[in-house]
Amino acid sequence: QVDTNTATVPTERMRRGDFGELLDPNNGFFNGSRTLIDPLTGQPFPGNVIPANRLSANGLAFLNTFPLPTPGFRQGTANLIQSSDNPRNQRKDTIRLDARLNDRNQITYRYSGYSWVAVDSFRGTFPFARTDWDRPNQTQVVNWMSTVRNNFVNELSYSFSLDEVFINVFTESGLHKRSRTGINYPYIFPGKEIDDKIPTISIAGFSEIDGGPYPSFSRGPIHAISDTATMVRGRHTVKAGAFIEYSGEDDFDQINVAAIAGGTNNQNGRFEFLDNRTGGTGLAVANVAMGLYSNYAELGQRALTKWRSLATDVFLQDSWKPTDKLTVEGGIRWAFWPPWYSTTNNIANFDPRFYDRSRAAIINPSTGRLTGGDRYNGIVLPGDGFEGGGSSLVVAQDPRVQALFRGEPRGFSEMHYNAIEPRFGAAYSLNDRTILRASSGVFHNRVTLNDSTLLGGNPPFQPMVTVANGIVDSPGGGSGGATDLPFGMQGQDPVFKHPTSYMWSTGIQRELPLDFVVDVSYVGRRGVNLQREFNINQLRAGTLLANPNVNIAALRPYTGYGAIRISENDGRSTYHSLQISADRRYRNGLKVGVAYTLGKSMDDSSNKRDVVFNTYDPDSYWGPSSYDRRHVLTFHYIYDVPFGREQNTPLKKVFGGWQISGATFLRTGTPFSVLRTNDIAGVGDGAFGQPYNLVGDPNANTKPQYSEGAGLDNNFWFNPAAFAAPQAGTFGNAPRNLLYNPGQQQWDIAVFKNVGFAGTRNVQFRAEFFNFPNHPNLSNAQTGTVTGGGAGFADPTNANFGRVTSKTNDRRDIQLSLRFLF
Repeated sequence: QVDTNTATVPTERMRRGDFGELLDPNNGFFNGSRTLIDPLTGQPFPGNVIPANRLSANGLAFLNTFPLPTPGFRQGTANLIQSSDNPRNQRKDTIRLDARLNDRNQITYRYSGYSWVAVDSFRGTFPFARTDWDRPNQTQVVNWMSTVRNNFVNELSYSFSLDEVFINVFTESGLHKRSRTGINYPYIFPGKEIDDKIPTISIAGFSEIDGGPYPSFSRGPIHAISDTATMVRGRHTVKAGAFIEYSGEDDFDQINVAAIAGGTNNQNGRFEFLDNRTGGTGLAVANVAMGLYSNYAELGQRALTKWRSLATDVFLQDSWKPTDKLTVEGGIRWAFWPPWYSTTNNIANFDPRFYDRSRAAIINPSTGRLTGGDRYNGIVLPGDGFEGGGSSLVVAQDPRVQALFRGEPRGFSEMHYNAIEPRFGAAYSLNDRTILRASSGVFHNRVTLNDSTLLGGNPPFQPMVTVANGIVDSPGGGSGGATDLPFGMQGQDPVFKHPTSYMWSTGIQRELPLDFVVDVSYVGRRGVNLQREFNINQLRAGTLLANPNVNIAALRPYTGYGAIRISENDGRSTYHSLQISADRRYRNGLKVGVAYTLGKSMDDSSNKRDVVFNTYDPDSYWGPSSYDRRHVLTFHYIYDVPFGREQNTPLKKVFGGWQISGATFLRTGTPFSVLRTNDIAGVGDGAFGQPYNLVGDPNANTKPQYSEGAGLDNNFWFNPAAFAAPQAGTFGNAPRNLLYNPGQQQWDIAVFKNVGFAGTRNVQFRAEFFNFPNHPNLSNAQTGTVTGGGAGFADPTNANFGRVTSKTNDRRDIQLSLRFLF
């Protein structure tokens, strides 16, 4: 299939340093005119044009990497529409063998092979470093079902799964090459997997060019054995069982596949251009032309980490029917999930307990480079030394690395033995038509291989350096290479509790006339120990403004490092909902059902990669969940078309026996915040997102419908005048996720017919129509996503701030099939 999307790209004039068009208040990019300031004189550039001798060769190459705008196209700030193919091929193989040993024992073997290859249409917004997938996966299961006695059944199962993924960069088009547009800045680290690959280029106010984290691969064998015994005795049905899993993953992708603010997932580098760069022009896109980046990060040689883990679960439950009207379900489950570890101990964590300020890195306050101190201060390795061949690693010969072993657990985090999960449920029949139900339980979430922290991708095994306020023609600042640049780090809390949910529900079910059954329930949930991230090396608000001529690296709480993202399981959530459903059983050729949910979900961690705006005020992150939808309505139906039912003629073969089915959903939109990715607060990491001030009613003077764009109508989804920039050196007070995007609807219909012949044989024709009305939904009112967690936000400097200026690419898809059943 072919996919289409839109983007905001620099104009032809901007690509040669001419930004005169931005002096027009209705320039189409920004909310008002923008004047460039000459960093040398502090005065405006005449005509908003940067002199040719002040332009950067690589900066202009960056701008020319963007496709040119589409002539005559404008959708909001988007001025480019593009399409790209999305080839996908998959194959599924299933083999099943059943062996009935005797009346009481049966063995079943099943093999499932599922492989698929695909090339993504876009990497992010553009078709440059497209991801080329190859996933040959398989699962094998052996199951032994034994009837020990008439009231006692035992089921023993063993499974083996192999999850392999080989992820490359699509190179046939050549669009992935940085040399294509003349990019030639020197790398800080040698030994790139693909030397000629574009960097990631993030420019405030424009679409991002994403060079991506690939190529990479991983291979994960999983062995699991389970045993469940079921005994029926009187009014009790008792089950008990155990589950043991030994799993692993050999990872050559110890990088965060989501972009990292203040860091990178691209071995070829990530440049971040912000409006308020020290010594810049005041406009990010003009800073590109002059080669003035705000942040640069680059990965060194990639590391291979062989992860392993063992998990054990045991449970006991009883279904008891004390009376004909009452059923009681009770049970308890215990889980023991030790942290994942590396077979060779080649993983690293940053732990503040081991940061010795007497050995802190000494930083040149002008350049941000290290001039002394302990390079690895605060880094710790697991166990007491390298194991299983780890001593052959190059870094293993470095005595500074050997000194980082401090007897810490192999998975860094504590063992937790208290994952006890009681469950309770009851159902009571008031009469033949009415049932009351209630349930509650405790549930834990096993944090599987943590592709958020990725401890195998930390120095000294896989170094990542960060540089602030540099020049793109020489990102590392000339001599010195990577040996004296701050490291970027990812870490894991040493406690790292299991995420836990407490769930409860109560409801009533009633049978109504015409074979309808109505269910009304209240469902609630409270979550604790949810995973989220903090940048513990964030400055306090106003620090950069108070030290205008000091490099940020010299002001960090932990000198020698850039951003240090620590995953901590201390988030919380609440959910309350009213759920109503009505279903009509299949009768007289008709089955229909409808369901409605009124819900509200709040949290301070919607995604394990959510990074708190202000490390020193985590409570300010509380708000509606990023996936919250207040209203959801769905309905479905199956209808036997009555035409030709009674005919016993050839016409019945054509017109009789048709069936129509369909499913429809209507739902309200998800929430978003009002943020800027600039570092307004002066803390050093603006790309995590910083809130604006709420100064009015965001719902006042609105006309929430599609807008043709700024200056063309007054259709505002929310009130842009309700927000104002906070004072420099402070965080804004606008709550997280206070606004909601437009809702969506989709109508799917299927028509099919069965034709029987020769006894038990049938031919089935089926036609399925997805988005049958070919109805596009309104796109989001947000204008971007926060780097890292991906939460939506609206940028107040965007020319269409407050408007919905585009629609989704939802299209009608038709699928036809013909099946022969025998």
